[in-house]
Amino acid sequence: MKLLGLNLMVKLSKYTLLICAIIYIITYLILVLYRISYPFELEWCEGSSVHQVMKILSGEKIYVPPSLEFISLPYTPLYFYISAAVSKIIGIGFTPLRMVSFISSLGCFLIIFFLVKRETRSNFAGLLSASLFAATFRTSGAWFDIARVDSLFLFLLLISIYIIKLNDSSISLILAGILVSLSFLTKQTALIISVPIMFYCILLNRYRSIFYFGTIILIIGGSTLLLNYMHDGWFNYYVFKVPTFAPLLKNMFVVFWEKDIIAPMVIACSMSVFYLFVQISKSNKKNFLFYFLTAIGMLSGALFSRLHLGGYENVLLPAYAIISILFGLATHTALEFIQGIPLNKRKFTEICLYLICIIQFVVLKYDPLSQIPTKEDLAAGKDFINTLSHLQGDIIVPSHPYLPILAGKRSYAHDYLIYETLCGNFSLIKAKLNSEIVQAIREKRFSAIILDSPFPWFQEEISKNYINQGSVFTNPSVFWPVTGRRTRPEFIYVPKRDDSD
Repeated sequence: MKLLGLNLMVKLSKYTLLICAIIYIITYLILVLYRISYPFELEWCEGSSVHQVMKILSGEKIYVPPSLEFISLPYTPLYFYISAAVSKIIGIGFTPLRMVSFISSLGCFLIIFFLVKRETRSNFAGLLSASLFAATFRTSGAWFDIARVDSLFLFLLLISIYIIKLNDSSISLILAGILVSLSFLTKQTALIISVPIMFYCILLNRYRSIFYFGTIILIIGGSTLLLNYMHDGWFNYYVFKVPTFAPLLKNMFVVFWEKDIIAPMVIACSMSVFYLFVQISKSNKKNFLFYFLTAIGMLSGALFSRLHLGGYENVLLPAYAIISILFGLATHTALEFIQGIPLNKRKFTEICLYLICIIQFVVLKYDPLSQIPTKEDLAAGKDFINTLSHLQGDIIVPSHPYLPILAGKRSYAHDYLIYETLCGNFSLIKAKLNSEIVQAIREKRFSAIILDSPFPWFQEEISKNYINQGSVFTNPSVFWPVTGRRTRPEFIYVPKRDDSD
């Protein structure tokens, strides 16, 4: 009778764990339905991605000298060209870019599931890993489906990792090298992550590893030379030099390990260490080296980005992906280990394991409604666009340069990209850009300048030549982005009248 009760408890705890896990995937899918077609920013820099795609669709180069009119995002171009192709089909806006990210995020879930399933021959373990990664949606910045490069970059990277783990033939290594290169052409962090994986390939087979890193060197080196030549040297400036402008935040090293990794993933991290320890004890050197070095690469890529000013929670995605993979592998390994203990203790231990896993999922709980723009947000945005469309002449909204586009007006560079440029090490570029902006303000080229608050964007020059005409929104709770920096248009500045008027 006692054994029957334990069996029921085992099933109950296992199915409770499955429900907790699957809920996160279902929640994410529902969130996407509400978010993907929202015509305004979910995150304050999304508009720059749309602006970049529009440049591509107009036939212009995206890596050009920084100017008030346009400054490129400091990323490699693959995501933007794929998004441009989708935009040609369904129209310009946020939806095509978010669609690319959404499909890529589903691809990440599937690759994680199939990798763990292939390693364990367990759908249960694969589902746990994929669901845990889905559960990090809010912890990683609610970034899976927005118009940014990260989901596509991670998807391509995970496919390459899957291929290397399951097949080390020459053709597979070439294919993996191509995918890593494509991941780099989406986001440069892929290169940092791939270095420890290259080391694994060398340890596994020194001669065959040439197919992997040789492919990477050939594609990344060749594409860099070609893109730099096509853009008159500005490709290197944006992709390799601009990222170095951001100052290092030394305190983020502690924040990364304590708050980003251990606090939200303490159980998964502990189980990951357990899994790696088991591989050593079993003398499974190949398995240990692969996951240990892949974890070093993924964690190093996340840490490197997090240490720089502007490194938001989205940079944690690679770290959470590998921890989620190890979590599923560790759960399966623990269940196998439990089978070797006496029956009564086995059932009790199995229940405890499932409860521990449930706690890990509970730790990652978040309010999904807070990630969905409201009807009031949508109405406020439409009213604001209507206001902009009725203003005469050019207007500039530095923190949200896509908004004038929606009002049928020209767009200008994002203020964060302007800030990055002005913080750079190239005095001639800085001086030219600063002079261009100051001159435009002094000449009162804009019929309105709309600033976020607090944000001292050329405030001294604006105060001399413009006057604050009032607030953009009367409702203090509308039109805030649901993730990233909490900022919105606040004040409308119009030109001061000349004394002669």
